[in-house]
This record gives sequence, C-alpha cells and structure tokens, in this order.
Amino acid sequence: MDVSSDPQIALTDAERFPLLDDLSFLNALKQDACAPKFNFKSGDRLDAVRLSKVNAYKAQYYNEKVFWNEGETPIWLTGYLEWCLRTVPFYRNKGSDFDSFPTISREDIRKYPYLFVSNEADLKELLVYYTSGSTGPKLDVLFDAVSQASWLPQIESVLKDFDISITKSKDTTAIALICAQEKTLTYASLSAYLEGAGILKINLNPSEWNHPDDAKKYLEKYNPQILTGDPIAFMALLDLKPKLTPKTLLSSAMKLTKGTKGKLEAYFKCPVIDLYSLTECRNIGYASEYGHKVIRPDLYLEIFDEHEDVQLPYGERGELVVTGGINPFLPLIRYRTGDFCSLKIENGVPYLVDLEARNPVVFFTKSEVKINNIDISNRLSKLSLAGFKMHQEKDKRIQFTGYSNDVTSEEIIEILNSIFKNDIDIVAEIQKISQNNSIDKSQYSSEFSIL
Repeated sequence: MDVSSDPQIALTDAERFPLLDDLSFLNALKQDACAPKFNFKSGDRLDAVRLSKVNAYKAQYYNEKVFWNEGETPIWLTGYLEWCLRTVPFYRNKGSDFDSFPTISREDIRKYPYLFVSNEADLKELLVYYTSGSTGPKLDVLFDAVSQASWLPQIESVLKDFDISITKSKDTTAIALICAQEKTLTYASLSAYLEGAGILKINLNPSEWNHPDDAKKYLEKYNPQILTGDPIAFMALLDLKPKLTPKTLLSSAMKLTKGTKGKLEAYFKCPVIDLYSLTECRNIGYASEYGHKVIRPDLYLEIFDEHEDVQLPYGERGELVVTGGINPFLPLIRYRTGDFCSLKIENGVPYLVDLEARNPVVFFTKSEVKINNIDISNRLSKLSLAGFKMHQEKDKRIQFTGYSNDVTSEEIIEILNSIFKNDIDIVAEIQKISQNNSIDKSQYSSEFSIL
C-alpha cells in the first residue's frame, strides 16, 4: 500500500453487483451525453449473505437505540474487548482490563495497518481506502463490503430524525457525493441495499466535463434525493444555480457555519445536516441545538486528557476517544480522534458538546488577554464561510484566510476586532470558491501556547 494507493484490481460488473441483474440504469448514468469523465468503477459487492449482514446491522442499531448511562459502559463492550484481544494482533499483551487499556492513535494505524486486522477477517473481502492527508500523513484504512455498505443504515438513522427516507428503486439516483477539487476519484454506481438505486460521486471541476454546462444539466436530469459533500463543494454547486429538489444535504469533513447552512437551506429548500464522521469508523453523529447527537450505539465514546492516558470526569472537555465498530479489518479500542469536545447524556442519548475538529488554540490580544478559538468559531459561524485558516504570529498579528463568494475581508476584520477588543493587528484575505478548489479543512494555529 505504500508503493501506490491507486486501485490495483479491476473487477467485473458481476463481481461489483452480485445481486443486480439489470444494470441498464447504471449504463444510463455512465453513458449520458452530459455525463462527466468518470475515472473509476465502483460497486458495493453485496451478495445475499453480505446484504443480510447489513440489514441485520440496521435492525440491531437502527430500530431501537440503546446507548449507555453516565458511569456505565455498553453491554457489548466486554465481549467486544475479549474478541479483540483474542483475534487482533495489535491488542495482544496490552492487558485485559478496559479501564486501564491504553489509547491508540492515527499514527499506530498508519504504521501498522496489518496488525489491526482480526484473524477472523476474510482477506478476500479486503478493500482499501486512504485519506488525503490534509490533517497529517496519508492514512490507509482497511474495511470489507459489509462495514463499507453500513454507512447507508447510519445515514438512514440520521434522516429518520428529520422524517426523511430514501426511496429505494432501480430507476432513481439516491445519493450524489459532490466534490469541487483539482482531482479525485469519480464514478457512477448502484446500491443493492437500496434495491438498485444510483450512487454518484462527481467532481465539479470543469476539466472533468465535456462542456461547461454539463455538470448542471447532468445533476438536474438525475436529480439525486440526497446530496453529500463538504461546505466548499456545496458553495461551488450553489454557484451553478442548479434546479434540484433534494430531500436533504449532508455536509461533512469541514465545519459547517450557520451562515453557510442558512444560505444552502434557503436555495435548496431542504434541511442541511452537519454530519460528524471519521474515515476510520464512518458516521458518529450530527449537529443539533444541544451539540452533535450521537447515532451509533455500536461505538463507545469517552473523553480523555490530550497528553496523558487519563479519562476525564463526565462533562469535562478533552479529546474524543472511540471504541467499537463492525469492521473486522480495523476494530478500534480507545482510538484518539484528534477532535475535542465534552460529552453529555440527555434522555439516554449522548451528545458531543462544542465539538472542534482541532486542538483548542489560545490566541492573545496585544495586552495578553486570552481568546479561546471556540469563541471565535461561534462568532464566525454566522457568516457564509465555507472554510478558513487563522494563525497568530509571534508579534501577535493575526493572519486570516477565508473561503467565500460573498463575505468580505472587512466583515472578518470587524468581527475579529470585536472579539479581540480592538487590541490586535489583523490581515484578512477572502478567496473565492470555484469548481476546482485545493483547500484543506478549517484550522487554527498559533506560535504561542496551545491549551
């Protein structure tokens, strides 16, 4: 995997879609006159046995959700820990007491992906996905067809809270993943779990299309029920002014500000849901008025001290640590996510409060008054920023770069001056969003101390 992470094995359509005999809709998606220049072939590889496992996963964790209470652990945790210790090489000789079990990191998975594979995993099922490395070195993530396809029941679990359902039919496009990047894999596929409905991944970059207006025409023709993507991609899509009627937009990967959310909802006339997910274990929760509502009873969530293997008391803020999942190629025990929040349980449901996808960063005014980045996030969230970077130099000068097609640098300076009590020097730049962005996730950084 270190030599090349590009696709290495070409499967036939029969291998990609064992349960789907009629591929006419797939061919229509791929051969349409306005179709993009797809560069990859994808399929869910679900046969009858694998599909039954996905449906069983939904039945177990979707219909009735049982989490855990304060001071308790989930009922499945003991058995899960025993299975990991027995079958996963990385966890051997680390003790059997969960309370004293050490945390693991992204670097552990990056260096030793093979050691996290259960001895009971079927190597013929192996699939590999890798992250772009925007938050660090590239990470290979191993999984199988069942754990991959289980993202759909997870999405349905979120949609249920909004009284939204996905229509399952071989003649409809269920989901389109929208990208606005220089380069990414793109494909048209079908989902056996959704009874043959179409799944698209497209890139709005004009170089991926034969004619300038093909992206708009193609999306309008197939009118996906659900649009997924990040705020950058959605704002690039908004620039095309497509006539679409999605049931919802699912935003992930980057922080979704209230301003961007409001602008998207006003245009598309549907809810825009802010998802929190990790490549390592897929969807975890979605933003609500109380915090990010957790949707996965098969994941146990804890809050740890950032620097020491110490679990923090209930309600304290620290690093989110995850245990669980159904992936035999990457079972997680106390995996440090690199994200920070506090955990609250309301009416039997866990919430991630003030979730920030970066270490908390302290900024300083010229007169040494401390400013927490969470306060900055709360103020900037009112603007339609699709993303931003904010850095404080040694002389305390603030360097700010934002991505938006309507916010001005003057607005940013005004808000930051208000937060910093006009006791700061600010250089702000706003970069326009296009259909071929090369933008990392929003981040804070400082040449001073970090909390």
